[in-house]
Amino acid sequence: MNLHPILPALWSEILLVEDNSARSQRRRIAGVAATDSSAHVAVRLHRISTAGCVVLAERVYRAGALRKRAKDGGKATVALELIDGVGRRHKRTVVAAGPVYGCNTWFLEGLADRDLEFVVEVRPSTRVRRSESVNGSRHAAAELLRNPRWRAFDLSVPGAAGPIEYRAAQLADVRLPGGDGGRLVAAQTGGILGIHRGTIFALSSDKRADLVDLLRVVGWARWIRPATRKQERTTLRSAPLPREIRTTGRLRLNGTALTVRANITLARRQDKRARRKQCELPFTAAPLRGVLASGSPVLNVAELFAGAGGMGLGFLVAGNATNRYRLVFSGEVNPIFVETLRTNHQALKDQDGARVPERVDALDLRTPEALAAVRRSVRHTGGLHILIGGPPCQGFSNANRNSWHSGNPHNQLIDVFLTYVEALQPPVFVLENVQGILWTPRRGDSFGIVEHLARQITAAGYEVFPKLLDAVWYGVPQYRSRFFLVGLRTDLGYRRDDFGQWGPFPAPTHGPGCPRPYVTVRDAIGDLPRVGNGDETSEHGYVEPCTAELRTNPFLAMMRMGATRGLMFDHVTSRHADYVIERYRRIPQGGNWKDIAASMTNYAGVDRTHSNIYRRLKWNEPSITIGHYRKSMLVHPSQHRGLSLREASRLQSFPDWFRFAGRTSAMKSGLVHKQQQLANAVCPLVTKALAEFILHL
Repeated sequence: MNLHPILPALWSEILLVEDNSARSQRRRIAGVAATDSSAHVAVRLHRISTAGCVVLAERVYRAGALRKRAKDGGKATVALELIDGVGRRHKRTVVAAGPVYGCNTWFLEGLADRDLEFVVEVRPSTRVRRSESVNGSRHAAAELLRNPRWRAFDLSVPGAAGPIEYRAAQLADVRLPGGDGGRLVAAQTGGILGIHRGTIFALSSDKRADLVDLLRVVGWARWIRPATRKQERTTLRSAPLPREIRTTGRLRLNGTALTVRANITLARRQDKRARRKQCELPFTAAPLRGVLASGSPVLNVAELFAGAGGMGLGFLVAGNATNRYRLVFSGEVNPIFVETLRTNHQALKDQDGARVPERVDALDLRTPEALAAVRRSVRHTGGLHILIGGPPCQGFSNANRNSWHSGNPHNQLIDVFLTYVEALQPPVFVLENVQGILWTPRRGDSFGIVEHLARQITAAGYEVFPKLLDAVWYGVPQYRSRFFLVGLRTDLGYRRDDFGQWGPFPAPTHGPGCPRPYVTVRDAIGDLPRVGNGDETSEHGYVEPCTAELRTNPFLAMMRMGATRGLMFDHVTSRHADYVIERYRRIPQGGNWKDIAASMTNYAGVDRTHSNIYRRLKWNEPSITIGHYRKSMLVHPSQHRGLSLREASRLQSFPDWFRFAGRTSAMKSGLVHKQQQLANAVCPLVTKALAEFILHL
């Protein structure tokens, strides 16, 4: 790495041990089973010196392979072997490591046997023995954090735009594994009291070094990951917004002009132009002939990469008593997401009869077995009319800056969808994704992923229509621009010129130049009862809106349709620390992290913070895009807390009867799992509008 390291005065080099056991590339890809690469752990040894930061050695092992060797140190033994393999070591060398190694007695004893000095991070719960203890009693590190004598200083760290404010203190002299003496120190960032993510506890074998030097050593155990990601980004093709989009907000694909709403600022600017022009969005009515519905009053839909089922739900609630849809297959690999599908399919059966799959099982859609399962479902129900799906989009998302690149394994799942189109040959298909897919290059090719898709599907006998649709146009109370690719098999008789500039997509119903105004945050969640920070009550009493309220707020009427009267489910909130709530208090409606930038010194790279972080919503406007609202720290418009699951669900246009499944072993009520499903979901009202348009094709 070409970094300018911040080195301690006492040592000339740092040997840093770290591994990728928690890195993003090892996380399971939503929609497919775990890959072979994600099942491996790489332990690395870095050398940090005035020459920079370089990887000296790496050892890869299969996850779980060291369990039998746990009594012999497990991965700590691997780390020690890497250290032993260093040919030439400087006399003034210190070893640094994170809590996985710092809490491993085998590792610390091994360093002592090798006469190596170290500064390692430990967990707040790590038990240590004070040097003056006569009875051998031990204390948790956090217990010693009582009225410490803090020393304040600013420290430059890799990846940060400027110095970060730290406070550090020595907590106690302690007895280290092996019997030698050392010391326990603590450090905090951001001026935040109490124990939080920015709190560091560290054990040092050295009693001479200044507190600043100790932090400079152990800090690398945390700084190495953002520093490594920064280096990785310099070697990968990045995803800058193309110049033509930055300057005009438009691009062309497959001969079609697309209006890009890359962020909320650009979307609002386009809305202002739309008011002047009466209608920003050109729309030419297509000569729809009802070819699909003429063959069958119920059209069969197969859904791939179903997630929580938002895309399929839009099709299921579309139509009327004469023409409607039946979901014959839902493909999803994540067992938790599958449980959500089963729960809500049963609710739909109870409401409206059996128009959902007989069963849903977790399936890896890349396998021949999954394709065979789709074929069986289609054959059993009389054929397939429409194939829909939203392959996981993290690899294309501008919000996911740390893992965007053309080789991200998420990007390869687009080809899986293409395989199903070619194999099943449905009359119509609909693919959904984030708009970043438009400017993502295909790995190894000079052209983009979407261009590759268009070429392949055209060759398979389809007319292909790309479009960027904003959910706010169809009654969803949030700005959420997404890419849709619709394919019409050529034997349907439609050609590109049949649909005019707008293409085979529904006309917007809300916003400038449309019959209805945008649905606002107040329209969506203003009726919900007050809750507090960390409220885990699964059922709240609810005062049903009167007929007049429902008449003036059609969105609320849709949300309450089919819901249990007098009850509100899943109006639960994550618990945020007191310092986070204090930050919320200082953010005005429409404000974000910039309003509290001075207090965000626990963010190593605050200059790279996304504009939607710490965003407080505004009552009288649509919401910003709802991603993982807990991680983004989205703030309620008037209450000083994060959004509840039900509020975020409403802003995604999921009705109140819809429930997300979650494992109770992960957190109380499984809230983490539910939040992730919601973040990945497609807005049902958008696909409902698209489904009702397709009914007339």
